[in-house]
Formats: sequence, structure tokens, C-alpha cells
Amino acid sequence: MVNTFLNHPQLGPLQGIAVTEKFTQFRSIPYGSAKRFARSVLLPDVPRRKQLTTKPVPKETYDVTKRGPQSIQPLQSAHMDAKSNQLPDDVEEQEQAEDCLRLTVTIPKDTTADSKLPVVVFIHGGAFFLGSGERKYYNPLTFCAQALEMGKPLIFVSVNYRLGALGFFHSPNAEGLMPSNNGLHDQITALGWIRRNIDGFGGDMDNITAIGQSAGGESLNLHNMSGRRNILYRRSIMFSGTPLTMPDKTHLEHQENFLEQAKKLDIDTDNLSSMQIAEQMIKCDVSKIRDLGYVGSPCVDTDIIPHRDHANQRDISAGKVSQIPWLESQIVSSCTYDGSISNIMMRGDDSRKDYAKSFIKIAKEILNDPEKLLQIYNIQEVTPDEEALEKICQFESDIGFFSAALAVARGTADKTTTYFQLFDLGNPFPGPLEQNKFASHTWDIVALLGAYEDRLSEDYVKKIREWRARYIKYIVDGEAPWSQFKEGSKEAMFVVPTHGTAEETELATVLEGRLGKLFDLAKNEGPDGADTLWEGVCRRWLMKGE
Repeated sequence: MVNTFLNHPQLGPLQGIAVTEKFTQFRSIPYGSAKRFARSVLLPDVPRRKQLTTKPVPKETYDVTKRGPQSIQPLQSAHMDAKSNQLPDDVEEQEQAEDCLRLTVTIPKDTTADSKLPVVVFIHGGAFFLGSGERKYYNPLTFCAQALEMGKPLIFVSVNYRLGALGFFHSPNAEGLMPSNNGLHDQITALGWIRRNIDGFGGDMDNITAIGQSAGGESLNLHNMSGRRNILYRRSIMFSGTPLTMPDKTHLEHQENFLEQAKKLDIDTDNLSSMQIAEQMIKCDVSKIRDLGYVGSPCVDTDIIPHRDHANQRDISAGKVSQIPWLESQIVSSCTYDGSISNIMMRGDDSRKDYAKSFIKIAKEILNDPEKLLQIYNIQEVTPDEEALEKICQFESDIGFFSAALAVARGTADKTTTYFQLFDLGNPFPGPLEQNKFASHTWDIVALLGAYEDRLSEDYVKKIREWRARYIKYIVDGEAPWSQFKEGSKEAMFVVPTHGTAEETELATVLEGRLGKLFDLAKNEGPDGADTLWEGVCRRWLMKGE
């Protein structure tokens, strides 16, 4: 790899790296700064050494050839993430630091400030507590190379933001020290930085498409429904992430969590005010905060999430949500087996057993017609654990991901041009789930970006490249990837299957069989039937198993 030089009009001289003969990366550029638990602030420049003279001198070159730190998160998180998503485990761990507000820009080699190329901004997933946009499986070079081959060059930006406690802790009683939704505000800071500076890399600030997967997809949904007036991006693509899949918390719930986690940090919650507790948290060793693990979630009744109408499938599907007025269009997508991540992670939990019995018990306690649900997924008390887990996680996929994504599509289709997709291309990598059978969580974004394309079969590569071309045309030219989703008409969808070619179809066709029976059951359970199935049955079983 060879270093390359860019004299950015706002940021000054930058030293990037030629990652191939055709592409240059500027890695881990700092876009913001933040004190612990505080709001991030956009950086007007990259941090350089202070000059010791008052005379004007040229800025020193800033080195962005190396990957910088990711957010504080569980140790060995890259391997954990690869394993739980059944991806190749040849990943490298990344340095961690609180100074993690970084982004990486990938551009075609001969790009100039006058190129005005379309821009893709990627917001990674990880349940708001782990992940990095610089993971090996998110490598965008194959995606960028195909765009270049198609004569549609683009710029790709991967964003890191604060996660877990540092990104999503909140105490309403210590608002000045611990405001809500810092991780989401980091994303807004990054998008503001991109709009301010991307032209200097050859990008077009007025042609930005944001892609989010899992927690990143939920993040984009929340930004889209916030009603914000300041323009962030032109189009959005949400893979397997909605406000329904990973529910947010109220201010009161955040306060309860804040006190509970403070006790784990050996802070005296009985005799100290919330402000005093927050002050002690600010002084804690970061390793102790890391050890808190999965403790973050978005907060409602805020500037980003102004109400709770987005928190259930009934209200979202009915269109009781705001929508940013400047969003030109969106793609909403889910995988047929997003529950794979629960399946794989629960296999390693020795404390869980008798899956079918515990699931049946909950279903009978909650539902008016539990037998119908058990018939749909053929779950009986004698069903072996591995088989039961596969079926319950299929139910999770159907009600917590597909149904939630459909609610978003239906509830926003009259507010912005919407395209709906179901990804049913089986995960090709070895692991606990049978290869090529399950369209698993995260495999869709990995397939789109193409990190492991050299390990795939010829049939898979051909299918993915045809599918990817639709996205490139959508991002670059705004071309419709398939027919628009319109409730009350044919409700067009796009399906990417394991067998046969990817093709446009109709929702009614997809709802034939298991999904249609599940939706009928939800309707029969009452106006909140889908939410009862998701929150009352599925999430209760996933979280407690009782």
C-alpha cells in the first residue's frame, strides 16, 4: 500500500493510503469530540499540533493512513460479532478509546474536488453496544469497485459513534451531565461533518444516501421519524432495524437503569444525588464502564424521538409517526431469518433448556389462541431443543423483524417514496446453522458490500452483483430499484431468494403460508395483536425464557 496526498480545502493536507490501484482511503478522521457522557461537538478541523509562532505557516500534513479506535465495548467484540452472525472469524480486534468519533472515507483514485460524486454513509449495527464501521466484513471495496465498473463512481463513508453506557446512558435527574441519546447525536454530528467537508474529497453534499443495518437501521428510522428540519441525507436504506425491534426506554426507565448500573460501579446511590452519582461515573475507570456491557438504549420524549407513537406496530402501521420532509425515498428491508443472532447466541447459554415447554407456557399465559401460534410453527412440548430454538427464532424473525419492517413501510409510504424488500439468500458460511439455508442477520449488508465475494459460489456472486447493481443505480441516480410500495394497491416487494433469481413480487404472494397465518393470528388477537406477539410472547421468552 502506498500513501497518497490530498490538500483538503477545509481540513488542509491529509495523508491517505492507496488500498488498491483504484481506491484511496482516509481512515479514522476525527469528526467530533465529546467529554464523557456529554454531547459531541463537531470538529472544524483535524487536531494538529499547536504552532509556536504567530506567523502564518502551512499546516502540517495530518496522517489518516491507520485505523483509529472504536467505541468502548466488550473485549474481543469483533470475534464475538463474527461468531454470532456466522461470518468468517478471520477478523482483527480494533483498539478501543473514548476518543472514537471517527469516520473513514473511501474514494476512487482520480477523484478531485470538482468530481461531485454521490456519497454513501454507512452506520453499523451491534445492538447499540458493540460494533465498528471498520470491521473486515463491512469492507466496501467490492461495492465501490462494482460502482466504478458500472461507470457510476461513488464515495463511501463509514461512521463510528459511541456505544453502550458512553453512548446511551441517561439520567433525567442529571440532564446537564448525562443527556439522552448521545450515540444518535454522534451520528448527527458525523452527518453534519460530512455535509460540511465531503466536497473537499470530491463528494456531492446534496446527493447523500445513508445505509444502516440492525441498530444502524433503527437509528436511521429514528432520524427519519424525528421530524428534524436540518437536512442530513437524501435517501435512506434500512436493513433489519426498526424502532420496534430494539425498544427504547422512557426517561423514568433510564433513571432506574442509571441507578442500577451505578450500584455495579460501587457508587453510593442511597446518599448521593443523581448529579453527584453522574460526577462519580465521569471519574470511573473506563474499564469498569466497559464491563457494564449491554446497558444502552435510545430514549423517548426527546428531540430525536419526540413521542412514543413509533413504539408499537399498530401506531407505526397506521401512520401515526412524523417523517422528515426532505427525505426523498427509502428502502426498508428484513431477512427471512434475522432471528439467527438469537439462535446462535442462545446455543452457548447452558442455563437455558426445555425451549418448547417454556415457550408454550408463555404463549398460553398471554394469547387468546395460543394453539394457533403453536400450530403455525409446529411447536410441541416434546420438540427437541435445537429444533424448538430454530422454530422460535423463525417466529422472532417473522414478528420482530419482517412484521416490524412492514409496519414501517405501511406507515410511511404515504410520506415518502418507499421500497420494500425481503432478503432470503441463505448464509453461505459454515457454523451452527446449516449453510445456504438461512438468510441470517447481517449477511445482507455483508453481501451488499462484498467483503467475502471471493469465497462465494459463481451462482451467488452473479445473483448478488445483479442485486447490488440496483442499489448502485438507486444511490447514484435515484433510480427506482423496483416498484414503489403503496398500501392499498399491489404493495410491491423485492425478494432475493436462495433458489432462483431475485425478482419483484407482491406482498400478498409473500404472505401466502406461514406469514399470512401469523398475520391473521395477530389480527384475531386484537388491535395490538402484533405487539402482543412480539413484546408479550417473543421478547419475554428471549429475555427470560420462562
